[in-house]
Amino acid sequence: MWLLSGGSGCLPELGACGGRALGGQVVKRTGAAHAPRPTPRPTPREVPKRHPEPQQGKPMSSGAKPPSKIGNGKYEIEKKLGAGCFGEVWRGRDTSTKDLVAVKFEDLQGHALQLEHEHDILKHLSRPDRPQGFAEALWWGHEGRFHCLVMEMLGRSLEERLKSSGGKFNSQSAVLVAEQVMRRIEYLHSKGIVHRDIKPENFMFGIKGKIHHLYLIDFGLSKRYHDQKHTQIRHNLSLTGTARYASINAHKGIEQSRRDDLEAIGHMLLYFLRGSLPWSGLDAKTQEEKYRKIREKKEHTPLDELCAGFPDAFKVYLQRSRSLEFKDRPDYVALRKLFSDVRAEIGPAEDHGFQWLEGRDLGQLDPLEYWEDLRQPDDIVLSNKGGGFCLCGSKSAVRD
Repeated sequence: MWLLSGGSGCLPELGACGGRALGGQVVKRTGAAHAPRPTPRPTPREVPKRHPEPQQGKPMSSGAKPPSKIGNGKYEIEKKLGAGCFGEVWRGRDTSTKDLVAVKFEDLQGHALQLEHEHDILKHLSRPDRPQGFAEALWWGHEGRFHCLVMEMLGRSLEERLKSSGGKFNSQSAVLVAEQVMRRIEYLHSKGIVHRDIKPENFMFGIKGKIHHLYLIDFGLSKRYHDQKHTQIRHNLSLTGTARYASINAHKGIEQSRRDDLEAIGHMLLYFLRGSLPWSGLDAKTQEEKYRKIREKKEHTPLDELCAGFPDAFKVYLQRSRSLEFKDRPDYVALRKLFSDVRAEIGPAEDHGFQWLEGRDLGQLDPLEYWEDLRQPDDIVLSNKGGGFCLCGSKSAVRD
């Protein structure tokens, strides 16, 4: 079922509440490095409309109960799944198809309305050519005092899978997760958007034949980093995201860009392998003191110590992510290869070879889609003699 992504996100250790509520066969998708994309490069008109800086919302007013039906009666509301800083998530059902759906409700009386911002991001991502791993937005509107967003139902989050796996992932499960996570973030970045709240709760698996498909969710804090040109760096900003996984630069109050999503992914992957991070559970009297201690611990924990006992790929990944400049174009292919090489060293592993699926009769699974490369907003596309295309990024990201 679709669970609330920010259930514990309001706790001081977890940082600024980010929103809220929320194999088999391989199908090759040819990227822009080998052939033209089937759809044109997005123009500024296709980018989500400009909103103020996404901010924390506030909980729904006590006693404010969502309507029993929304969307002119198309969706029936059944059961509350959770609540967070932005509002609530409920289980619903399409009255015609009987399919389960997830419904986010946000009180229109809130000071900072995030759900419209998230809908605009999803609308931008929900193009006909969107790859796997992004939930479909089925309906958006308002009923009474609520903004409502209906989305396809998903399954368990990475955080839930971690808990059901004894609190740690083995190396095989970690690299399988890493490969899919990297593809999700690469696609998001290719649309000129940074997520800014990477955490296990914001990655969920599908249901039925997609139980091995990983989805990136919860775009309430997402933001454009590129609209015809890269945004300019800013300083002295409040921490946006979840403190446990946030980049060091985000702790320093520096505007987030692609590098910060990547570093946060590195912290999350080490959390899966270790079961905890050195900066978890630090005592502090205030949230400001807590954030300061987390930042200091991140800065002063050697990567050799943080990554000890695990494949070198995880250390190299963090080294490269942390070495990026604000506007650098990451080399996603090289970063993904770090993990695919580990997968090859461990031994043959199916795309559904997660530890929690071992021994289960999975039935017919939908294949995963892979692509070679995606065009980023700052790429220059050059034709070659063979009629194909190559990408020339703003700056190399492969630096040890």
